[in-house]
Amino acid sequence: MSDSHGYDSELSQAVLDAAPIGLMAVDTCGKITFANGRVESFLESAGEALIGRDVAEVLPNSQVMQVLVAGKPVFGQMLALNNAVLMANHSPLFDDDRLVGVISVFQDISILENTSCELHYVKDHIKELSAIINSSYDGIFITDGSGNVLLLNEAYQRMTGINAFEVLGKNMKQLVEEKYYDQSVTLLVMETKRAATINQTIKGERRMLVTGSPVFDDAGNLYRVVTNVRDITDLINLRDQLIETQQKTLKYEVEISYLRSLQIEAGDIIFRSRAMAQALVTATKVAYVDSTVLITGDSGTGKELIAKLIHKKGKGALQPFIAINCAALPEQLLETELFGYEGGAFTGARKEGKLGLFELANNGTLFLDEVGDMPMVLQAKLLRAIQEKQIMRLGGTKCINVNVRIIGATHRDIQKMVERREFRRDLYYRLMVVPIHLPLLRERTEDIPLLLMHFMDKFNRRFGFRKKLSPGVVDALALYPWPGNVRELENMIERLLVTTADTEITVEHLPAHIRRSAYIPRRGSRMGEAVAEVEAYLLEDAFSKYGTWQRVAIELGIDKATAYRKAAKYGLLKERPRTMCAVMSQN
Repeated sequence: MSDSHGYDSELSQAVLDAAPIGLMAVDTCGKITFANGRVESFLESAGEALIGRDVAEVLPNSQVMQVLVAGKPVFGQMLALNNAVLMANHSPLFDDDRLVGVISVFQDISILENTSCELHYVKDHIKELSAIINSSYDGIFITDGSGNVLLLNEAYQRMTGINAFEVLGKNMKQLVEEKYYDQSVTLLVMETKRAATINQTIKGERRMLVTGSPVFDDAGNLYRVVTNVRDITDLINLRDQLIETQQKTLKYEVEISYLRSLQIEAGDIIFRSRAMAQALVTATKVAYVDSTVLITGDSGTGKELIAKLIHKKGKGALQPFIAINCAALPEQLLETELFGYEGGAFTGARKEGKLGLFELANNGTLFLDEVGDMPMVLQAKLLRAIQEKQIMRLGGTKCINVNVRIIGATHRDIQKMVERREFRRDLYYRLMVVPIHLPLLRERTEDIPLLLMHFMDKFNRRFGFRKKLSPGVVDALALYPWPGNVRELENMIERLLVTTADTEITVEHLPAHIRRSAYIPRRGSRMGEAVAEVEAYLLEDAFSKYGTWQRVAIELGIDKATAYRKAAKYGLLKERPRTMCAVMSQN
């Protein structure tokens, strides 16, 4: 019998250890008297180590002791362990109405906790996504892969007048048949499996621009169709407002350009282009502060005029404006010009010494033209003068305070010079506090007619002439690239006025290289001759660029045979093509 009893005890223990819940018994003193295998797993401790231990020591937060005191069960206590979250139910044990202990049942609810957290996350995510969709200014309309309506945001309802309850759950084919829509981009996307955009009329009244985009699942099946909707009326209003704003802006720019040209003395700056207007706006802003300015641009673009404008508006015409070309003087002479020297500083020096340009420009502006050509040795002295506002004369021993605004100008790319160590980096950044770039004249062709009128008036007054330019001359000069920029244009007008005997300057009076650049036929040419001249010019110019008659034909939009035949006609197939005059004399 003892063996049978031992077998039953072992079997009972095995059954209790295999149970998916934890079982623990505690006596009236709070000592653990039994713990199955599941409790051992929860507490990460062997059963022998648990038996006889105080439950308050093993589970500090357990409510077992309350059950022993009150004799009443406690259900649903949550216990957080290192490896699990448990829900505990504690029930008192009685023997003939006498409390003999407490039995505790533990259940692992970690999976439920994780599932609950994930559910809360999904709910929050759905809520956030819904808020984002409804906050969109554009209408959003979503169907499933079969065209059944799933969602439409508030903006869609507002701009279309369709309430969600009218269409939710309905198929797009049904809605088209019921005249909600004249056509459906959703059906088009379902058919093509590609994004599409159409103009849609809703309820025969509102016109919308709708774009449908397909969404595919992992298997490549059409899962959703998302439609973005915008009221075309809003777009038209925005377009009209933009056009009106652009027209006002253009009007204001013209007025500002005119007023600014009145503020600058006659003969200074003539412009209409946006690029020059921007340069002058920057120059005007920086005029009222002492920041160093670097003006860049090709020779003849008017860098000194901009420097004078900055000085005039800032320092004022009563303060000195001193200019020096750093490329025109050798190193030693440039140093004495800039910083001066003390008497007897070197052989040939004047006994009384000489003031430098920094001192002469005190309280005014020193304009360093072609500063990129300044020798490296002088760059260090210039940097000190800018930083310290002090200079020292050649041969001197004391510093002289100077209050000079520095404006540099150059046609060179100083940034590349810095990379090649041909210009000091620290000086470059000192000069580049406010950069102003002046465009080439060929980049602002709208200014050429204004400049032509300005220089014609200037030289007519100087020489007492009353000459004028023919329209053809203005067109030809506007087409010429002007490598010498405004300076070349000014010189050309002076040349034309003093060398032309007629009161009207025509195309025939222009130099040959300008006439060729505009390929304007000779005055008095017959129509056939003019056409031949233009054809010959285009063929010759295209061949010089591309080198083959096949490429010439492609660029001019004709077939190769036509290009070759016309080239032969105008004598362009020889080793050196003849000039335009030779072509015209043949014709």
